[in-house]
Amino acid sequence: MNTKRNLSVLIAEDDALINDGTADQLRRLGYALAGQAYDAVQAVELAARHHPSVVLMDLQMIDPDTGREDPQAGLKAARVLQERCPVAVVLLTAHESPDLIRQAGRAGVSGYVVKPAHDTDLDRAIAIACARFEDLLALRRLTAELQRRNEELQLALGNVRTLRGLLPICAHCKKIRDDAGYWHQVELYLQKHSEVMFSHGICPECRTKFFPDLFPDAPKS
Repeated sequence: MNTKRNLSVLIAEDDALINDGTADQLRRLGYALAGQAYDAVQAVELAARHHPSVVLMDLQMIDPDTGREDPQAGLKAARVLQERCPVAVVLLTAHESPDLIRQAGRAGVSGYVVKPAHDTDLDRAIAIACARFEDLLALRRLTAELQRRNEELQLALGNVRTLRGLLPICAHCKKIRDDAGYWHQVELYLQKHSEVMFSHGICPECRTKFFPDLFPDAPKS
């Protein structure tokens, strides 16, 4: 079970004052600080390097490519994190809305908190995000195991050979003709094209017909 003692938090916030203030707040709450990022790219780099328990991700940050504010930077970074190094993400936002919550969920965000975040709100958001992320990982493991077993089942089913349709068979010797026109003993043909195995014996009629001296008491048809 996660406790504050073994949880590390990475901050992704482009406002240096808010970033430092959040770092002080986390330390006061008893969390270890995994690092401080000031844009989305740096957030992904630090998360991949330090593997934090949680990333506090600002929604709107400077786009390092354009140098301008990007209102979706946090969501974009969250998507990249879930692909490269899955981690619990708590979104930091100045506004909340049903549409934002839906977008955050699709991006792999496990929780959110409205800025400025009070201690109790931030603490609760981190705890909920960690719990949800653990459930998500468990679901992913279960899905992977089910997929593996399904692939094994499909492979096993692919190895099961079933005979269907009409088989050309000789009315006299009972040999079977294959698609290439060759004739085979019925037991050899069935063993090759199915899961059937044969154990040979001799029926009462054949004993009387072919081995009358060996089986004088065999019933006559």
